[in-house]
Amino acid sequence: MRMGQGLPVVGGLIPPVESSGRVRPQNEIEAEIFERLRDVPDVLAYKLNDRAERDLSFSILSDNEADLNIAAARLEEALRGDPLLANVSTEGALPRPELQITPKVEEAARMGVTTAAIAEVVRVATIGDLDGALAKLSIDNRLVPVRVRLDDASRADLSRIAALRVMTAAGGSVPLAAVADIRMAEGPSMIERHNRSRRATIGANLPVGVALGTASTRFKEVVAGASTCRPTVRVSCRSGDAEVQAEMLQSFGNAMIMGLMLVLTVLILLFKSVMQPFTILFSLPLAIGGVAAALILTNSALSMPVLIGILMLMGIVTKNAILLIDFAIEMRVRGMDRMKAVMEAGHKRAQPIVMTSIAMSAGMLPSALGVGEGGSFRAPMATAVIGGIIMSTILSLVIVPAFFLIMDDLSRLLVWLTRRMVGKGEAEPEVLPPDVLTRELTDLEARVAQLEAGRPGSSKPKLIVAE
Repeated sequence: MRMGQGLPVVGGLIPPVESSGRVRPQNEIEAEIFERLRDVPDVLAYKLNDRAERDLSFSILSDNEADLNIAAARLEEALRGDPLLANVSTEGALPRPELQITPKVEEAARMGVTTAAIAEVVRVATIGDLDGALAKLSIDNRLVPVRVRLDDASRADLSRIAALRVMTAAGGSVPLAAVADIRMAEGPSMIERHNRSRRATIGANLPVGVALGTASTRFKEVVAGASTCRPTVRVSCRSGDAEVQAEMLQSFGNAMIMGLMLVLTVLILLFKSVMQPFTILFSLPLAIGGVAAALILTNSALSMPVLIGILMLMGIVTKNAILLIDFAIEMRVRGMDRMKAVMEAGHKRAQPIVMTSIAMSAGMLPSALGVGEGGSFRAPMATAVIGGIIMSTILSLVIVPAFFLIMDDLSRLLVWLTRRMVGKGEAEPEVLPPDVLTRELTDLEARVAQLEAGRPGSSKPKLIVAE
């Protein structure tokens, strides 16, 4: 109802209706919550959809970990100040402190210490030995494994870790610090890969009043204009709602193409012509202008309901064009001139076309005004259908007859060009009127009866048998 009251002309005529449900939309409540959480220190908050994904999410790929971290940090900084994006943050491999032990290859080889021996000593000291090598304690007919390792205080002390003894090939032992470098550093908490490349995900939410396509386009512009990305870093792999929207547009595009091919096939079989069915298909873009104008006037975005409405318009607009073209072809078969046939088709078929368009628009009007629960979801679809119907009804009575004449001239031109290659067609037998056929059949029956009666002046047929 609020969308209907915002219309430029008829908005003031719609009476206000008291709403019994929630007045504020969900996105405004979400924006207020995140605004309050922004002042809380050390809090990272963002919204996830029903698939546990961000509204807008892209993957940053690289084979170099350092370049990936630098690119993710710089892109996040560049995107944070954009008004078309909200709650920009990097997800995935966040660095955390860790103990890194790097073997000294030359020293270890000189002392006869292998990397496997170093790894075994560190594993036993930190997490214990393998399950199969653990000692078992029998308690109440149960074997309880006994895991031995350093306590938490010793594992946090680098000097005690460095003093661990590592067995050599000669049977002796050396300190771990003699064959490995031990230091505290930062490393990723988790490593995500896509096509064997390291991946960091940067995501954002949509501010109030910003469409998903607008935010996605702005994200690509910022990434394309950023000079901070090194050659080893690439941005791809849309996910979240952006990925769903891309798949939805592709699926609807495939559905429209398959529908048009099916309609074209049926029309060619019905009209027994290849050129005139294209006249009907050329009338489909007439509704796109009406859809765009209706969405702009109501400030609605291109969404899934709008695409469903466009699919509905394909059938309605095709029906109007079929009424005009079929009537014009029928008049030409009856011997009428093509210009008069087109004018007669527009005159005779204007009334049913306008009546069906008015009925369809009136039926969609409650949905376009947003009446009832879920009206805000259905309103863009109804608005797009009404705009497309009005525009196609006005233009189809003018454009479709013009297309009919153009395609008729084009078919004549193609026949003239291909006449020599195809050759002269077989002459079709002349179709006589019913009264002429009746008269000739009556004369033929009278002659047959005269021959059978053997009247004077007529000779009976003779039967000749060859020996």
